[in-house]
Parts: sequence; C-alpha cells; structure tokens
Amino acid sequence: MTEGQQAYVRPETPAGFDRSRAAERADDPTGWRFPDADRDALQAIIGARRDIRRFRPDPVPADVLERVLTAAHQGPSVGLMQPWRFVLVRDDETRVAMRGLAQRERLRQAERFSDRARHFLDQKIEGIVDAPLGVVVCCDPGDAGVEVLGRGTIPETDVHSTACAIQNLWLAARAEGLGVGWVSFYRREDLRGLLGIPDRVDPLAWLCVGWPDERPERPGLEAAGWAARAPLSAVVAEERWPAEDLLPLGGAVPVAGAEGLGVAPADAARAPRPAPADDEPIPAAIAVLLDGVPVPDERVAAAVRDRADTLVKPPGSLGALEHVIERWAAFSGDVPSSPLRPAILVLAADHGHLGRGTSLYGGGVSGQIAAAAARGGTAIGVLARHHAGILQIADLGLRGPTPPGVRPARVRDGGTADLGAGPAMTEDELAAAVTTGAALAGELLDRGARCLLPGEIGIGNTTSAAALACALTGLTPELAVGRGAGADAAGLERKRAVVRGALERAGHPTTPLRALRELGGLELAGVVGAILEAARRRIPVVLDGFAVGVCALAAVRLCPPVREGLVAGHRSAEPAHGAVLAQLGLEPLLDLRLRLGEASGAALALPLLEQAGRLHRDMETFAEAGVDGPEPPPRA
Repeated sequence: MTEGQQAYVRPETPAGFDRSRAAERADDPTGWRFPDADRDALQAIIGARRDIRRFRPDPVPADVLERVLTAAHQGPSVGLMQPWRFVLVRDDETRVAMRGLAQRERLRQAERFSDRARHFLDQKIEGIVDAPLGVVVCCDPGDAGVEVLGRGTIPETDVHSTACAIQNLWLAARAEGLGVGWVSFYRREDLRGLLGIPDRVDPLAWLCVGWPDERPERPGLEAAGWAARAPLSAVVAEERWPAEDLLPLGGAVPVAGAEGLGVAPADAARAPRPAPADDEPIPAAIAVLLDGVPVPDERVAAAVRDRADTLVKPPGSLGALEHVIERWAAFSGDVPSSPLRPAILVLAADHGHLGRGTSLYGGGVSGQIAAAAARGGTAIGVLARHHAGILQIADLGLRGPTPPGVRPARVRDGGTADLGAGPAMTEDELAAAVTTGAALAGELLDRGARCLLPGEIGIGNTTSAAALACALTGLTPELAVGRGAGADAAGLERKRAVVRGALERAGHPTTPLRALRELGGLELAGVVGAILEAARRRIPVVLDGFAVGVCALAAVRLCPPVREGLVAGHRSAEPAHGAVLAQLGLEPLLDLRLRLGEASGAALALPLLEQAGRLHRDMETFAEAGVDGPEPPPRA
C-alpha cells in the first residue's frame, strides 16, 4: 500500500451466505461444531428414537405439529428438489379403512415367515386408528420431462431425499415426546385409491403420530426377540467391499410358501381382472344401512389397555385374545360379557345352479335342514340352547313351502336364478334380500342380544360363495372352489367350471353389489344386510365359515368401518376361507377344519370370547394381589 492510500475494508457478507473466512477455517477446522451439550442432546434423541405402536387418543397440538413438519421440510434433498409431500389424515373412517388394508397385508406377509409366522403375528405392527393423526409421506418425482440436478444418473435420489425428510420428522417428534410408527403394510395402489393420490406420486410411508402409550427403552422387535441391533463394526468396511461379505439383513427369514395359515400367497395364480369400474348406484334402501356406521372409540381401547397392563400376568400373555378384547370394547363400548347372549340368525335359500351338478344333494334338502335347525335338532340348535341364544331360521327363498318353525321372509320363490345362464337375482331382489336380512337381525337384536352370529343354509351355496370370492379377491376358481358338502374330484371340477363360466358371463364383477346380484344367493345377500344392521347398532358380529366370510367381505367393501366390529370365529376347511379372512385382516379364533355352516363354528368360538372378557374384568391387578409388577429392563 502506498503512502496516503486508504486501506480496503472487506464488505460484510450478506445474510444467508457463508460469513466465515479461509484463515478462520484453517485456524480451527472444528469451529463449525455445536456445543457439547447440544451434540449430546442430538445423540440422545437419535438413540431414543423408537417405532411406536401404541398411542393415547389425545390430539397433537397445532404448534407441536408445525415444528415437526417444519423439521421434515428442512430435510436434505438432491438438487434441492424437495420431492416430499405430506398428507395429514385425521378422519376416523379413513384411518379405519387404512387399518383394514394394513391388517390384510400383515396376514399375507405372515405366510412368508415360515416357522416364525406365529411369532410375527404376536407383534403389534400398527397404530393407525389408535394414533390421532396419520401423516402420509409421499414422493412426487414431478414432470418426467424436467431435469433435476443430481438425479440424472441415479433416478431414485428423489426417494432417498424423501426418506431424509421422514427421519427429520421422526427425530423432531421424539424431541417433542411424540411417538411415530412407520406403517409399510399396504399396497401403494390401495393407498392411492383411498386418498386420491395421483399415479405418479409414490406414497412411501403412513406414519402414525401421537402421544405414545408405551415408552420403550429399546426397539420393540429387539425386545420381542425378533432381531438385534448389529454392532457398528459389522456394517462398516474400509476402502472396498470385504471378501467375507458384510452382515446379512437384520431379522431376515427364508421365504416360505403359503401352507401354514391358509392365506393365498401374493403371487398365486389369479384371474385376469379389468380395471375396477365405478360402483353402481346404491339403492336407497341399502344406502340407509350404510349411514351412521360408527368408528371405534379409541378412548375405550386405551382404557382397556391401561387395565390390561395392571393385571397379574405378563404383558401380552393372552396373545390374540388381548387384541380381540380391545377391538370388541372399542367398537361396542365394553369387553365381552359373560354370559355373552348371542342373536343367531340363520338365513336359508336355494340356488338355480344346482341343475349343473354343483352339489351331491338336491335343492329340497335345504328346506329339510332348515326345518331340523328350527326344531333345534342340528348343530346350531344344540349350541344355541347351550348359550341361551336367540335363534331364528328364516326362509328367504327355499323350494317348496316354508318348513314348520321357519320364519317366512321370502324374497323369491325357489331361490336364485342359474348364475351360469344370467344374473342370480334382479336389482330389486338383491335390495329386498339385503334389507330383509337387516330387518330380521334388527328384530333379534332388539331382544337384548350382545352379539350377532349370522349363518346360512343353502345346498350349493359354497359354489356361489366361491364365485363371489373370485370376484372380490381376484382368486381363480382353482384356488377358490372347495368340496363344500363333500364333492368328489369330478364334482369339484364341475363346480370350478360353473364358477369359471359365471365369472366370464358376468365380466368378472369387482364391486360388491354387482357381484352379489350376478353371482350371489338370497341368503348370502341377507347375511350382508344382517352384518350391516349389527354394525349400525355397535353390536359385534362373530363370523362363521367361508360363505359368511365372503358376505362380510362384501359388507366391508360397501362400508369399511364395518370391519371393526367383526371377529372371525374360525377358519373352515374351504380352501379360500383363509384368503377371505386375509382380505378382511382377521385372524380366526379356531381352526378345526369345520365345514358345517349354520353359524355353528361361530357358536363354538363364543366361550373363548366370554372367558376373555371374564379374565379382563375379574383378574386381580398387581396391587390387589400384592404381587410386585415387572421391573423395567436395564438401560443399554
């Protein structure tokens, strides 16, 4: 600098730009670090992040939610593309429908875990309805014709960036004391349909968000013995991938077939299915039954969990019964009573396809069985007396006169038309059958019953039920058609041929009302109506076998909240029953290879429900029994 020359003063760096200087960075390379207390707090939050499955029903305050979402939105993204989108779901009916999708996929995956399937089913894998909020995190890749910096070579960087946003959200939620549970048990196309998400957008995660009803010290799957945290040295390599390979995936299990629980594997042969058409207009008489079906009361569910945690037993030791008790109470308002007086409604009708050789028996046998049931001489009569149940057998379309003791409620004389030649019933007959079943159920429930056990009598109706199962689930006749009342090999092939032909004639209907009209039976449509009526009244329904399960699936497709009041009494010998229960996301209480019908399997399961409710009500708590409760595990 020459004499008299003024020194140059470097201008201030504008806000938002790097204000550090090279000399400053050289003198102290660690100068960008946070104070030790901040660093340790972040490490503590990362170490304490857990996948939460149990939630309190209390809402998440708006300011807390905004902080959590802001953290997610500050996630790193390649090319600053910010591909994440957040759909906030609070609506009860939407969350109930999503839980049905998740439970269906849970049962599907269980089959792939071989001998660990039962262990898997013991795990609670979602809190979709328990949590007051669902945050659906989506990845929107944008217009395919737009180039994004950094995505040209690795197109999946949009998904990777969205995963970073999920992690930010999760850590911010943990800092607030919120629980987050990542649900991945769903098919993307189903979630897109439920929330109206465009096809280009990938719904990566349904995150259950709320105040946790558990405070685990370590990952839940580690505590359950499913998998363990690997040491850092097992997942880090220097310079190159090591010759001895790195650690296999945690919790990985060799894939098994689908023999164990009777659920059709996801890649099983399926009939070609056209894109689903819009639902037919719902007749006004049926629409009334869909109006006002309640959703579960999660405050009641939380109260049931609270008491269960205090009882003198290891947590979760009642297995599947604990989940059944909680669902029953959330839907009906209380755990199962003892005695659990049932309304047993058995609907009877004949089928026009019997002329095609679909049964060993003639149509007149349906009326004979109905008469015997009304006298109390069949299995359901014996079981109804034992349970002091309110039993009614009703004729919705038998051949010949209505038998003595059977309630006359005919929709059509002689039963349905031949589904191989045309629709099984007209639109008016379908509506009449559904509403008749609802009215009959309502009459029984008015007499003080605490649950409904719907059943059916109809020679040949497993053929109709199999056709419905194919239409509603996409199964092929080879997977769906079983022996029914004892068909031999030739009879089994005749049944499959009839179902195959009926599906082709009807154009593979996928909507419940059209499927029922084209392929169903009067008694099956009546069972659908009975289930809907019970749901409107918050009365749980204990399902019987394959035919009733298909009816329940149709009812749930019409009104998803109906699923919350269903309990699968048993799994029958019919091959497609497991697949139907998987679609419903229900585990059966019994698996005895029954194929009797008449609601008898549901009645056999009733004592389990009674005793489960009795245990919940009458067991002593740790405090009452003077027994020390479980001690918390040592901190890691």
